[in-house]
Amino acid sequence: MSDTGSGLDGRLAEGTRMNGTLEFKNAVQIDGRFEGNVKSPGKLILGPTAEVDAEIAVGELEVQGKLRGKIQAKNRLMIRSGGSVDGNIVTASLAIENGAIFRGSCDMPKQDSGGSGSPPPKPKLDSGSSSKDSSKPSPDAGKGSDKPGPPQSSFPKP
Repeated sequence: MSDTGSGLDGRLAEGTRMNGTLEFKNAVQIDGRFEGNVKSPGKLILGPTAEVDAEIAVGELEVQGKLRGKIQAKNRLMIRSGGSVDGNIVTASLAIENGAIFRGSCDMPKQDSGGSGSPPPKPKLDSGSSSKDSSKPSPDAGKGSDKPGPPQSSFPKP
């Protein structure tokens, strides 16, 4: 596919249907109907009229249309207002705008050294305390207990 002048490697226009495997280097926008597999280290943009049923493995993904499938966005996934994602996501960073729909699961692997998306640092209790503090709460502290403990996620574990 040739460059369309907008920084894209190519575009699947509205009203177009395609089945198969799509591979590209930099960026592609889909505004039509696509079924199959998408593989790229670059960015995939699903426009407002896109309807995609696919297994996707890309560097970055932006969804404005409808997407159903298994999604791996290595760096970032953005679901824009009006966009809809039904599927299982693996990504380092997930953003969902108001008015967007997400149904499925999302796994966000731990980041290496303090990148965005990493949990905030744990507060220090006392600079003079030993790391073998006998008053340290159990791992279950804070789960239905009034005992103070480290912050716990309010999301259920799968």
